[in-house]
Amino acid sequence: EEEEEEEEEEEDEPVSGLKRRSSSAPVSYAEDDDDYDSDDDDVPLASLKSSGKKTTPKKTQKTKKTTPTKKKTTPTKSKSTPKKKSTSSSATSSGTSSSGTDNRSKSSALFSSGCVKGLLIQRLLCRWWHAIEWPQEDITTNPPKGFDTLDGFPGVFIGTSGENVGKIKDFRDQDTKPSFQNFVSKNSSELKELLVAALQRQLEELIQHEGAGTSTEKDLKDLLKWANKVNAAKADKEAVKVLKAVKIVS
Repeated sequence: EEEEEEEEEEEDEPVSGLKRRSSSAPVSYAEDDDDYDSDDDDVPLASLKSSGKKTTPKKTQKTKKTTPTKKKTTPTKSKSTPKKKSTSSSATSSGTSSSGTDNRSKSSALFSSGCVKGLLIQRLLCRWWHAIEWPQEDITTNPPKGFDTLDGFPGVFIGTSGENVGKIKDFRDQDTKPSFQNFVSKNSSELKELLVAALQRQLEELIQHEGAGTSTEKDLKDLLKWANKVNAAKADKEAVKVLKAVKIVS
């Protein structure tokens, strides 16, 4: 009966009293801490050690590419025996030296020397078509297949189709064409006659087209006087001296 009364008294205790009791009594976490510690103690050290380490990704080491060093190979010099020059071949080459090569060297020497024969050639080349017919009248005028006639140049054709485009075919006689190299083989007498004939023909055409009394007519007449006074034999001797001086002729 006494216990029942005590229980009833506890039940009759007001709520405020319970609140004061709960606040006055200090809360202890000792028991809970022990449980927490005991849980930690049960964890193995190996797992703690592994969990504490930060896993950092391993850096891959870059392997340097080593390029193999090339060994310089010095070429072995083979002993070459000097070739013997055959006397027959040298004699043939000297004997068959083209006249064109001789004329080129002669023409360059006479052109730069200012000798009379060189002047005859230069002044004839300025008006050769008044005295020389070239190319010949019988030269072909029919263009080959794939070529067309080059206007103003009879005997010369230019390629206009296929693989021949831009190519030139020249059927004119190159040995008789009016050039310094070809004229140098002529003597001064022949050159003088050709120059006089060319000047006379040029004067006729000038007066016919422009009338008399022009300054060009006066210049041509002065040049014609000079050509008529040329001593052809003396001009040839002078030309030989010029060629001997540069050792073109002996």
